[in-house]
Amino acid sequence: MTGLTVGQVAPGFRLPSAQGPLVSLEDYRGRKNVIVWFTKGMGCVFCRQHTSQLARVAPEFTKRNTEVLEITPTSIERGRFYAKKYALPFPYLCDADDVVRRAWGLGIRRHGPAWYAKAFVSCLKADKPQNDFGQEPPPLGDMLTILRDDDAGLYVVDRSGIIRYGHAGSYVDTSTGQVSIRPLPPLDDVVSELDRLAA
Repeated sequence: MTGLTVGQVAPGFRLPSAQGPLVSLEDYRGRKNVIVWFTKGMGCVFCRQHTSQLARVAPEFTKRNTEVLEITPTSIERGRFYAKKYALPFPYLCDADDVVRRAWGLGIRRHGPAWYAKAFVSCLKADKPQNDFGQEPPPLGDMLTILRDDDAGLYVVDRSGIIRYGHAGSYVDTSTGQVSIRPLPPLDDVVSELDRLAA
């Protein structure tokens, strides 16, 4: 599997959030479980759909003493724009240099111009998924990040800093000529893991 595996100590991080303060994984040590979620950010309509899905389940996370931290390759300036535009449901952390993404073993694959052209055309043709934040297209400034062939990841980190659940892999697949987006893992599985931690 791409990324870190269950049982490993989660690498620490301290990142600026679109909502204002710096947020550190260590802020939650001994207090809360954390879902660390790597996405392309709010410029991506598919990530907006995933954000909607997670936000709907968030009350179940809260009941289980768990916080969601969304880590994106967004610049802090762009992150602040999104914080004003959308009611962001989780701390939206800006990892513009991909330092945390790399530390967590999530890859970014490089391709030639033809691959990116195909990905761009596929994105234009793809049906836009329903979400709770609106259907406006991604801004041009976000297209390079949206089109890149990187890994998504969702991890559950317990209060002692150990990874207890991991789901990661390539975010975008254009091999069929259409955009195929890696879905979120079954959120029931995530809730079940949080119940196991509580037990």
